[in-house]
Amino acid sequence: MKVRTEARREAILEVASQVFLEFGFERASMAEIVHRIGGSKSTIYGYYPSKEALFLAVTKAAGERHIQSAFDELVAHDVRVGIREVLGKFSEKLAVLMCSPELAATHRMVLAEAGHSNVGELFYEAGPKLGITDIAEFFRRAMEQGCMRQGDPTVAAQQFIALVQAEIQPRWYYKALSPLTDEQIKDMAGRAMLAFANAYALESDSGMAEESPRRCAD
Repeated sequence: MKVRTEARREAILEVASQVFLEFGFERASMAEIVHRIGGSKSTIYGYYPSKEALFLAVTKAAGERHIQSAFDELVAHDVRVGIREVLGKFSEKLAVLMCSPELAATHRMVLAEAGHSNVGELFYEAGPKLGITDIAEFFRRAMEQGCMRQGDPTVAAQQFIALVQAEIQPRWYYKALSPLTDEQIKDMAGRAMLAFANAYALESDSGMAEESPRRCAD
């Protein structure tokens, strides 16, 4: 049996990502992926037993490459220290990801397939839902420490993401995506962060926001 190498796995994921984005999930075939990467079908099936499994692996790899480290930092952060600052930096990284052509193409593909297959569900469960869970846990701790207004942490996480993508999502409906500057993306994230901070009375860098329930624990 041939030794499965990480390099080979990464090569499969890279080619598969290109094929999925080019053809869409339904029209993409394992045969086309094999043709581009070389070898036989058994080679790919040795790593991934189905096209669905391969698609999920591609989605997970993209998340780990672009944003996972930012989620890890958020989860590990002490909510009592500079919550607005850390959440502001996170919103910028999230906005950068949402503005990437790769993510726009992926969302277009998923939504096109979601009405007649379980691709949308698979994508959501493997990516966005996990991100919402991590953000919700951060907000749960912040609410317990009195660093933000009380509420449902999961709903707060969904609202936070919705605000970050509010100015970005409309771009996905256009065929050609005009490039955005770093400053434009930062401004989008900043406006989203300000709206969220006001809604949930987040602690400011210089003290507590107005109407905050109580000061964070020392």
